[in-house]
Amino acid sequence: MLLIKDYDVNQSYRTLKHGADVFHKALENVLKGEKRFHVEGADGLRYDLEYKENQSLAEASALYPDSPLFRDTVMYPPYFQYDENSDRLCMDVLKGIDEIWVEEANEYTVVLTGILLRKTSCRIFTRDERILWFYPVSDRLSVTDMMRPKNEGKRIHVVQEYYPSGFLADFGTQDAVTFFHHIFIFQWLTDLPFEQAKYVELLVKKSEGIGSILTTYSRAKQFFEDYGLKTVIRPGSSRYTDELLSGYFELELTPEDSDESNTVYLTNYYGVLFTKMLREGAFDFGMHSLKPSFVAEMKEYGDAVMGDKKMLGILLRGSDYITTGMSGVSRPVTVETAIPKIREWMEADGFDGIFLATEDQDILDQMREAFPGKIKVVAQERYRVLDFGDAVTISEVDRKRHPGEDYDRFITDATVNYFYALYLLSRCDSFMYSGQCGGIVLAKGLAEKDFRRMYCFAEDKEWQDGTEVS
Repeated sequence: MLLIKDYDVNQSYRTLKHGADVFHKALENVLKGEKRFHVEGADGLRYDLEYKENQSLAEASALYPDSPLFRDTVMYPPYFQYDENSDRLCMDVLKGIDEIWVEEANEYTVVLTGILLRKTSCRIFTRDERILWFYPVSDRLSVTDMMRPKNEGKRIHVVQEYYPSGFLADFGTQDAVTFFHHIFIFQWLTDLPFEQAKYVELLVKKSEGIGSILTTYSRAKQFFEDYGLKTVIRPGSSRYTDELLSGYFELELTPEDSDESNTVYLTNYYGVLFTKMLREGAFDFGMHSLKPSFVAEMKEYGDAVMGDKKMLGILLRGSDYITTGMSGVSRPVTVETAIPKIREWMEADGFDGIFLATEDQDILDQMREAFPGKIKVVAQERYRVLDFGDAVTISEVDRKRHPGEDYDRFITDATVNYFYALYLLSRCDSFMYSGQCGGIVLAKGLAEKDFRRMYCFAEDKEWQDGTEVS
C-alpha cells in the first residue's frame, strides 16, 4: 500500500504527476525496487508516496496473531496491479452498508472512495482533508472531525492501523488493507473471467482439521454459486484421504474436465478463509451433508449412549489451539476458568451429566476431576501440549505417531470418532464452548433443534433460545 506523506525537500526521489493514475505509476516503479516518490500537481500541490508491504504492515501490529500458521503465508497480497474500473470487483462486503467512515487518506482509501462513489449509494465520511486532492466534497463525501458511534450492521469504520477483523469476526471495523482485499479479491485470485469459469478449486492446507475443511467448503459453495461456479476440493490436498472425504461426506472433488481454462484456483487457504464472505458467509451444513449410512450409524450410537438424558454439551479446544497461539474469538480457555460457569449451569438446569468433546487429554483429566461421574466422552486419541515438542499442529503430531501406511487408517478412524462426538454434542439440551472453531459450526449444523442455552467462553456471550442475553 502507498501511504501519503509530507513532501520531503531534503530528499530526491522520482517525481510523478498528480492524477487519477498516480498510484499505478508509483507501483510500476515499486516493482523496480523504488519505495518513495515525490508527487507534484496544480496550485503548488506537493506530497510524497511511501510504499509499505501489506503483509509486513499487518505482522508489525501487536494485534496480529502470533500463530506461525498466519506468518508462514501471505494473508494480505501486495496488489501491485489492479483495475478499479473493472467489473471484477467483489462488492459483497458492502451488503447492508449505508456509510463508510475513513480515518486516513492513502492509496487504498482513495481508490475505494472512487469505487464507492461510482458503484454504491453509500455516504463516505473522513477526517482526512487530503481526500479532497482526489475528489470534491459532495452530498455523499464529507470531511468531518467527528466519527459517529457504531451503527451496527449499517456502516464500516476503516481504521488507520491494522485491525484483525477476520480473526475477530468483526467486519464493522476494518483497516484499509483488509477492506481493499475484500473488494479486489477476485483480481487477486485469477485472471480468468468468471463467465468463462466453471469450477472453483479449494486447495486445503495439510494442517486443517475436518471441521475447518467442511465449514470452508460449505461457505465457499454457497458464495460462489451466486457467480455460477461450482466449488470443488483438490484431490490429495488435505491430510484426509479422498476416499474418506467422498465416502462419508456429500462434497465434490475436482473432476477430470477441470483445467486452467475453466477453473479458479483458491491456493491461498487463509487469505480466502478470513474474508467476510467465507468467515460469515451463508452456511448450509447438516445431516444432509453426510452420507445416509454414516448418519444411521451415529443415530444408533447416540440412542445407546444418551437416550433421553438431559445433557450439557461442552466443547473445549486445547492442544494445538494453545501451541499455535489462537486468539480473539478462537481463544482456548483453561478448565480452571471454565469450571465456575459450568457449575452454575449444572446446578441451575439440573443436567444428568456432561458430554465433553475435547482432543486435549489434560482438559479431559481436569474435567473428570472437577465433575466425577458426570463426564461422558467418545473414545479417541488425545494429546497433551507437552507431547508436541517442536510440532505446532495436531497433524504434525499424528504423522509422527502414525508413520507410513498406518496414518491413513488412523485418520479415518479419528475422523469418524470426531463426528460421533459432534453428533452427541448436537443432541444435548444446552451447549458451552471455549471459542470459535470448525467443530462449533458443525455441531450446531447437526442439531435437529436449537440448543436451549449456549455460551462462548472466549466471547463471554450467552444465548437463550437463539437470542443473545449477555
